[in-house]
Amino acid sequence: MKFKVLASCFVTLLSLAGCSGGGTTESATGGSSGTGGQTQTGGSGGGSGGSVGSGGTTRTGGTTGAGGTTGTGGSSASGGTTSAGGSGTGGTTATGGRTGTGGSSASGGTTSPGGTGSGGTTATGGTTAKGGNTGGGGTTSTGGTTATGGTTSRGGADGGVGGTTGKGGAMGGTTGTGGGTSVTVGASGYPAAGASGQTQPSGTGSKVTVLPWAGFKGAISLTHDDTNQSQIDNYSKLQALNDKGNNARFTFYMQTGKTAQMSSSVWTQAVKDGHELGNHTKSHSPPANTSDIQAAEDTLKSMFGVTAYSFAAPNGDNSYVSAIPTMKEFLTNRTAGNSGGIAFTDNPSSKQWQLPCIIPATNASSSAMASPLNQAVSAGQWEINLVHGFNGSSGDGAYQPVDIDQYTAAVTAVKATGNAWIDTVGNVSAYWIAGYNFSKLTPTTSGTDKTWTWKTSDFNNPFPPGHYLRVTTDGGVLKQGSTVLQWDDHGYYEVSLDAGTLTLSSQ
Repeated sequence: MKFKVLASCFVTLLSLAGCSGGGTTESATGGSSGTGGQTQTGGSGGGSGGSVGSGGTTRTGGTTGAGGTTGTGGSSASGGTTSAGGSGTGGTTATGGRTGTGGSSASGGTTSPGGTGSGGTTATGGTTAKGGNTGGGGTTSTGGTTATGGTTSRGGADGGVGGTTGKGGAMGGTTGTGGGTSVTVGASGYPAAGASGQTQPSGTGSKVTVLPWAGFKGAISLTHDDTNQSQIDNYSKLQALNDKGNNARFTFYMQTGKTAQMSSSVWTQAVKDGHELGNHTKSHSPPANTSDIQAAEDTLKSMFGVTAYSFAAPNGDNSYVSAIPTMKEFLTNRTAGNSGGIAFTDNPSSKQWQLPCIIPATNASSSAMASPLNQAVSAGQWEINLVHGFNGSSGDGAYQPVDIDQYTAAVTAVKATGNAWIDTVGNVSAYWIAGYNFSKLTPTTSGTDKTWTWKTSDFNNPFPPGHYLRVTTDGGVLKQGSTVLQWDDHGYYEVSLDAGTLTLSSQ
């Protein structure tokens, strides 16, 4: 709609049009007083990143317009359909006067990346948000210099940008906070351990030390067996515990013969959310039968694109203890017995095929579930928890079910300590097995350099790709090939296991 206004009050109308802060009325003014003609308001969606966000095709202001002789805003001063905090500038000629801004709060509109939030904490869409050469978010305005990405840009398993450099790593960037619902992670994808601001070791380096449990006091793996309906029904509450995208990831051991439950879309979503789908056979019928195990493995691959490295013996039957290693497909086998945790110094070969776990009693209280987990963490151990299902799902038949709210309260209490690395069996076991074996390696020396080399298949065959160790040194420079590793100020370097080599230079 076009409005005819008096020249003396036109500035007021432009001001009203330009304060929407990322809404649908971002003003594309041609300057503080440039009228831009009768259509200079930019319409109800002017400059918002919407499809009609021009300053008006006749927004010349004339040769004497207050926006200056070049203060036209021009037909390209629109903000365009891409001014969403990306590279959608306010137009390279959209200066239109003294400052040529695209509006003081030119957030990029309601389609700004990162959800409904603006492209940055000040909703400017960039540090200058001009309608000029860096207009509307500038060439690098991915959400503002703080790159919060809005309230839903997690920086978790889906790689939300969340940082000043976008992804910055496999899981969201080393500084990628991703907004109010994410967590700082490194290339490993593991949540940050310890307080930030720790000083990088300096001086001449001579040794590399692996941090147990990714730098946390202890580790917890929360597992759920049998593809039970109550797990499906309560998945949203389970995922809520994973609120920062990667700080409480679960392992679901799938009984693939349950056709109805296997068809649920929850499992596809669980994979996207960073959880693990492990192998629990097709039939859940001991004794060990390699065909039954392989059938489950093939189903997980065909339905979800998952290679399961974690296995859980049905009923904890001991026949699987010797059968699983011979298949050369798995990293671990979890039992079903109530027993203690694993120390980081425990030899994996003695325990990886009989991983212990604890099973809470039927209807256990939150404190009863949290207590053994916290005790294990305090002792510096890895504890695996097994809950088959939850009360309330008709015909579920879960073994020793517990109340979902009591369960989530227990996990929340463990998380609140900040001491526990809560992650999948696959992630924790890979870290434990690699860390133990790395500590046994003897480096070669060349001048003042020490180099460790390895093959992950020597740690276990097979060994899953994409895993890391967190290490510290007494100084020097760490490199993997030609890449110098960057210090994470939470207190460690992250070493890629796939690289197969690590060099410590004395300076």
